[in-house]
Amino acid sequence: MLINDLRLREARPSDRPHLLLWDTPNDLELNALVYREDAECISYRTNLLSRVSATSCYLALDKQLERELDEIKTLCVKTNKPVLLLKDLDCLITYLKIKPESPITLFWKSLFLTKHLESILWILLPSKLVNPIWDESRMRVIC
Repeated sequence: MLINDLRLREARPSDRPHLLLWDTPNDLELNALVYREDAECISYRTNLLSRVSATSCYLALDKQLERELDEIKTLCVKTNKPVLLLKDLDCLITYLKIKPESPITLFWKSLFLTKHLESILWILLPSKLVNPIWDESRMRVIC
């Protein structure tokens, strides 16, 4: 799919997360998409860093999956736009993938089953990180 053909607000179901697989996003195209779709673009990485205490030695995100999923839901509540584009979640997914006895399957399942989001959530990811359980109807690939 071409970026100009993408309609983020038409995502169905609108209360569940959707994946936008885009291997080489550039800021100009991303900003144009956000503007055109009346969306808000939030960096998961920046949000995570804002929540980390200066005295924390370890993040242990694999032990805090529920907290991270709740934070994603909270971001959907806090936005005043109809669409939230969440970028940089690849840092969490990569972290979970490299952990021994990783809860990555639990994370993907929980994210996929998330419902009742306050805004339409699109998660921007490189195509190599997508999980096979994800329903193709809730996914778009940018060429």
